[in-house]
This record gives sequence, structure tokens and C-alpha cells, in this order.
Amino acid sequence: MRVFPAIIFMFLVLAGCSAARKLTHNNSPVIKANSDWTTYRVGEEWYPGRWSIAPQVEHDTLTVVCYSSVESFEFKTDIDSIEFDIAANTTKSFYVKLDESTYAHTIIQGVPFQAEEIDFEEAQNPQIGIKYPTKSSDYLAGLKAAYPLDFIEDSMSDAEVVLSVLNWTNSRWNHSGNNSPSKNDAITILNEANTGQQFPCFAYAIVLRDQLSALGYQARTVYLKTKDAENSTRPPGHVATEVYLDDLQKWVFIDGQFNVMPTLNNVPLNAIEFQDAISNNYDQFVLRSLSARKTSKKSYVDFVYDYLYYFDTSLDNRYEREERQLIDGKRSIMLVPLGAPNLTHVGFWDMDVDYCIYTNSRGDFYAKPKVD
Repeated sequence: MRVFPAIIFMFLVLAGCSAARKLTHNNSPVIKANSDWTTYRVGEEWYPGRWSIAPQVEHDTLTVVCYSSVESFEFKTDIDSIEFDIAANTTKSFYVKLDESTYAHTIIQGVPFQAEEIDFEEAQNPQIGIKYPTKSSDYLAGLKAAYPLDFIEDSMSDAEVVLSVLNWTNSRWNHSGNNSPSKNDAITILNEANTGQQFPCFAYAIVLRDQLSALGYQARTVYLKTKDAENSTRPPGHVATEVYLDDLQKWVFIDGQFNVMPTLNNVPLNAIEFQDAISNNYDQFVLRSLSARKTSKKSYVDFVYDYLYYFDTSLDNRYEREERQLIDGKRSIMLVPLGAPNLTHVGFWDMDVDYCIYTNSRGDFYAKPKVD
């Protein structure tokens, strides 16, 4: 009989503590802070130090891009936190209390992801053909001898081989956008990485291309550029790799800098399929990787999506050829979305794009490799 009053007393104490924790100000929740430092999370991605508490701003608003219909959100100060879901075209409001009289009104505003719908022709021009190697190459033989990929097993599928080479390449050095190798070939890049040098995205793309070519795959570097590349005030390009998988009979996009292979319904995607998957199937596509520290979907899409507009690659990917294939005197081919202008100048680098033929056809850009 004496147990019940004790239980009731404990319940009242706990309820009182819970009520005390749920502070409000102007009918909104309150969390506490001793400094202006914060970190916040959208989905699985944390953004430390991106946002400072600013009580001098009347209604300080943090915009959150909602790729999914609803995103989980968490906001942490140095001593407290608040967590909720945020949907596109909605807001959530709370206050951060810095001292007895200072409250910072913070608004989280969900905005919808603005997808860029792009399309291409299907018809293929028989006069356009991108060359790939099948003949033996002293350079590729030297690469295999200097940097053997002993982890490759006969039982692996093509996708498993590519994921393994991708993971190996990503582990060779840490990314740095401020340094370039002395020559743009895999042996030079790997030798210099062994001395502690670090390189940009294009170096990962080259090593991946060459190592996959040494294994007998047809591979190429792909140069991605933004829709506003002509006038952009920030670097408008990124470099990745595509490889043709015989067992799937398709081209596959891989990014050595981020160690990812995008897939949809377990099928690896090429670059334009990946752009479409982000635009129309965000919740369904998966970034495959063998890395223990995987790149989050949101952070990678935040980085790469704008680059997935213009795509160019070399017309001749053969090694040790004195004469390179040119078409109309051009060494590369650029895939341009229907209705978009041909990209002829990149303002950020003050670079004329005078080396490309142009096509609106995915059939031209993603044709089955012609080998020679």
C-alpha cells in the first residue's frame, strides 16, 4: 500500500523536470547556449560552424534544401539542442537563449530542391565514333607492373571490379585543389602521390581511367560543366570517369574524388542517368562505395548536381598513338542538352572551348565503344 504514493511522487518529480526543460518564448521552444557556435544536421549530414547565433538579427533564417519530401533536422549549441522534421515550403521557429535577457530568434525554412530537367536526342550519328584501345600498350604494361591490383579476383562482376579499383584509387592521396601533377598520367600521379603530394579531381579520374584500361576495360575521363559555365564566378567544372561494363552493356559513372558509384534499382548509372535520378528519383538512388567512411548522398548531390549539365570527353582514348583521331579538327566531343547553347567559352578560366564538336545525342556520347 505504501508503494503507490512513492510512485506518484516520483512521477510528479519527473513530470516537473520535463516541464521545466520545455522552455518557451513567444510561444516557441527555447534552447540554451553559452556561445554563438552551432552545428546542424540535415538528414545524416552535419554542418559544424556553418551558422552562428545572431541575436542582433530580428528573425535569423536558415534555409534548408529539401531533396526528400521531409528532411530530419537537428540544431545544436555548445550546451543544448533541438530536433524536428522540416518539409519543403514550411518553417519551424525557436529561440536560442544566451543569457537571462538575450534571445536569438531562429527560423528554419524548408525550400524545395530545384531540379534541372534536361533531355537529349536518341539518334546516333554514324560519322561520330569515339576510339578506345584493345592493342597492347607498353605504358599500361608499365602501370600494371608498378602498381599491380592484386585484390582483383576472377569471381568478381564488372561492377565489383570497378568498385574495388575506385576504392583503391581514392585511398592513394587526399584531395587538394591547389596542386597539379607534373604530368597527366597514372604512373606520374601515383609516384608523386607516394611522396606525399595531393591532387585535384582530374588526377583521380586519370588514375581510374588508366588502371581500368590496364585491366582491359574501355574507360574515359569525363569533364562536367555547369549550365552557367560561360559566366560563372566560381569554378564551373569537375572531372570524373566513365567505364563501359560488358556484363551490363552500358556506361557507368564513377567519381574517384568522392569514391562513389551511383546506382538506381541496383543498376549503375552513367552521368546523364545520374542527373535524371537526382532530379526524379532522389529517395531511390544509392551511392555505392567500399569505403568505410562513405560520402553522404546529400553532401555529394550538393556538390555535384550543378556540374551535371555539359559533358565532354576525348574522341581518342588510345595509348601511344602518333596520330590522334580528330573530327573537323577537334579532339573532343561535348554532349549538350536539347535547347541549350553550345558552350564555347568558360569565363572563370578565360578559356575558349575550341576543341570540341557538339552533339545533342546521347546515342553519340554513350555509343558502345569502338575499339582499335
